[in-house]
Amino acid sequence: MTSAPNRFITNLKSFNRKERYFLVGWTLGNREFRLGPEFRAGLSSVLNLNIPRDAFVAMDYHLDWIYASAFLAATGDTNTVHPNKDGLVSGSQEDMDLVVAFSAGETAHLIMVEAKGVTGWTNKQATSKARRLEAIFGKRGDTWPHIRPHFVIVSPREPEELDCSSWPGWMKRDDGRPYWIRMELPRGLLRVTRCEKSGKARQEGQYWKVVA
Repeated sequence: MTSAPNRFITNLKSFNRKERYFLVGWTLGNREFRLGPEFRAGLSSVLNLNIPRDAFVAMDYHLDWIYASAFLAATGDTNTVHPNKDGLVSGSQEDMDLVVAFSAGETAHLIMVEAKGVTGWTNKQATSKARRLEAIFGKRGDTWPHIRPHFVIVSPREPEELDCSSWPGWMKRDDGRPYWIRMELPRGLLRVTRCEKSGKARQEGQYWKVVA
């Protein structure tokens, strides 16, 4: 019989329905969505894990799918209707930017990565996601004995104003800061914004301009 960690990985693959995943993998010649050596080394280092080259990787992965994968791996039952009294299947589009998963012995490691490049972090957004992940994995990350969850932030600069005090312990380091990897972005990125004729930014403006 397939072990619970391997069932979890199989379930994650089965729920991976994002067209963007298949499009990106196909167009870049990386249908298996393998991690590049630089990122894999950085992720392994910050989490003190040995992430294999063939780890499962997906993008824009719904939290509903993560919960369902964990639940079904534990119960082995895919054919019945399941109660949702705790609302863990929310029907929302809330997702993780990237997930990396692999089995190591009797444990499946699930690494959930959130990226911020040109937009900043908000405590409201981060707290909402932390509450959802705590509901799925528990305050100590031990709701599912065969799954060890991890959470990592990637961004050009380490977030300093992020309030992690209410996050479950497994989502952050011993010093209370989130696990973080620097993400390099090219210089000179631009954006467009609506404005008034004078150039003053305004959401309902009838003009637009380019800003750095």
